[in-house]
Amino acid sequence: MRFKFVTAALAAALSISLLGATGASAATVAGNNCTGNASAGNITFIGTANAPGNPLPPTIPVNGVITRWTYSVVPIPSGVLSQTLKIFRATGAPLQFQVIGESGFASISGGLNTFSTQIPVRAGDLIGTFGRTTENLTVYCNTGLPGDKAAVIEGDPPVGSTATAFGEGESLQVPITVSVEPDADNDGFGDETQDACPQSAAFQVACPVVSLSTSKQVNKGSVVVIVTTNTPAPVSVKGVVKLGKGKKAKLNGGTQNLTPGVLGKFKLKFSKALKAKLKELTPKQSLTLKATVTGTSVSGAVTTKTLKIKLKGQEK
Repeated sequence: MRFKFVTAALAAALSISLLGATGASAATVAGNNCTGNASAGNITFIGTANAPGNPLPPTIPVNGVITRWTYSVVPIPSGVLSQTLKIFRATGAPLQFQVIGESGFASISGGLNTFSTQIPVRAGDLIGTFGRTTENLTVYCNTGLPGDKAAVIEGDPPVGSTATAFGEGESLQVPITVSVEPDADNDGFGDETQDACPQSAAFQVACPVVSLSTSKQVNKGSVVVIVTTNTPAPVSVKGVVKLGKGKKAKLNGGTQNLTPGVLGKFKLKFSKALKAKLKELTPKQSLTLKATVTGTSVSGAVTTKTLKIKLKGQEK
């Protein structure tokens, strides 16, 4: 099948209807799976509606990040066409759109083409395309299906700009589908294939495991546990001392949010029962304080370190 080439005078050949003024755990697919079979020179197309029965939403239905896009086209000589995915957001004014992002140009071959990208999007954003060749030919679908619609803009508006389409063509669509992944930490990376630590915007590689370094200061009525971490993390310290005859003294040093390079000091104050027991023991005798230090990573992984601290008797 050969392309039907048209020029920037496309408006004269289209059935134009002006737009009225308008006041995920898994990747979501949107767009149109039609096959590009026509082209126009120096024209940007924006898919606005799919014909009834098409299972795909024509606009981005969820917030997230586009991580993959496909471009389907009839058989053509390899390397002849270069197309880009462009994302638009309606401004509220008739036929006016802001350019939110674009993929960069990709060489298109006949059949289904698949590319990786990284474009943050919001629900309601629209999918568009522009072509770059000697004649800046943009591929589109002439589907013949009532309900398929595409807005038409002259030229290639850059990211951040606002452009007004000169019409909306019936039975036209953009031959692109996109995969939108969730972005729980809003770092601009898709949680499924681009972000190995979706719990924190600070990391895209695997979330770091909390490493705990500890020391101690033993005082007459308390023990201070000093903790440092390799990564920001909430850290808690608790302690227990066996007093004999099945009795225990439980101590709580609380929880602190630590950052690397900053000492966290957790004070385990002796209970009345523990103080009384220590006064019954000579300095040659001792009790063992078992202090448990717990750090939790951004992914929820828990690191635990246990300290055994001798408490000497305090009999006078």
